[in-house]
Amino acid sequence: MGWRTHRGKPGKMAERDRNRCRERIERIAESDLDVEQARRAAIAELRRAIGFERWCWPLTDPDTGLAMSGIGEFDFGASLARLVALEEQGDVTSKPRLILGPGASAALSMATGGDLHRSPRWRECLSPYGIGDEVMTVCRDRYGCWGSLELMRDRGDRPFDENDVRLLDAISATLGRLVRRGLIRGEHCGDRESRPPGTIILNGDLAASAWTAAVNDWFGDLAGGDALPPGVHEIGARVLTPPKLAHHLPPSVRIRTRSGQWCVIEGARLEGDSSRCVVITVRAATGDEVFDLLCKAHGLTGRERQLVSLARGGLATTQLARALGISQYTVQDHLKAIFEKTGVRSRRELLSHLTGRLAAAAARGGPDDHEPPE
Repeated sequence: MGWRTHRGKPGKMAERDRNRCRERIERIAESDLDVEQARRAAIAELRRAIGFERWCWPLTDPDTGLAMSGIGEFDFGASLARLVALEEQGDVTSKPRLILGPGASAALSMATGGDLHRSPRWRECLSPYGIGDEVMTVCRDRYGCWGSLELMRDRGDRPFDENDVRLLDAISATLGRLVRRGLIRGEHCGDRESRPPGTIILNGDLAASAWTAAVNDWFGDLAGGDALPPGVHEIGARVLTPPKLAHHLPPSVRIRTRSGQWCVIEGARLEGDSSRCVVITVRAATGDEVFDLLCKAHGLTGRERQLVSLARGGLATTQLARALGISQYTVQDHLKAIFEKTGVRSRRELLSHLTGRLAAAAARGGPDDHEPPE
């Protein structure tokens, strides 16, 4: 069953079909597919279940909701800057609204009462491309929001309905788990920390007006070619959003480059005559910034994270036990669980991995100590 069968009068999706879709996406989330293959497989299941023509699916920083990278079958092109500006300013449906709200999914037709013209984002950025209705879902689990999925039907197709939204709500956490694992696969690299920070200036239209030479090196490692990383426009729009419309999510995003180094892109408004401009800085991420992100990506519990934080300070097992008020055997049990979640075999490898320096640590060699007993 393809998307074209959904033209015309709306019909209710059978409960059996919804259950099959949920089960299949659950299996995809648990599979060995890489994160892009898993997303495309999930899209195929959703397309069979609810029908749509176009889609996009960026990964996001779980603390800020800003895009790290994205794939899709639609490119907003020159409309992207305006689209993200309208989202940040609180359009009828938007990623920030869903991240901060109780529901994970929203159909534009339902949010506008059937009058899509009530959405400036639809009028200015979606309608010119022939897009009709859109449903948006944040891929959110208890550790954060790891992506945002947008499904679009062409003008003339029937709008999305409550059954479609209900299905997407039901699988939101599964989709979050599916994309979360994309952050914990692949090699990290700590040998480029001497790379200097780069700076780029965006004007009020979110177009680049000036930059330092270091930006070319960073952005080439992030996006390739002359393209700006997707989060840059979002950061600019967030910084320039008037206070009365702001949602107060931070204007920063942590991203792993193609060479394996973690970086942070962050923005701030320029003062004085350039007050409608945004300065965007890209720099190497600190160990603390990577640690926070990867602990969430691996799904470490609060106690496990507390233990690893203390271990980063060089505490031995007996000291960890004393600091946490637990036995040494319980410390060792926690470490075994953490090793299993993170896929490492030693405490040294664990600490290197969770600060984004796995490759650099491995290159140094040497014995690993403080192993939990078998």
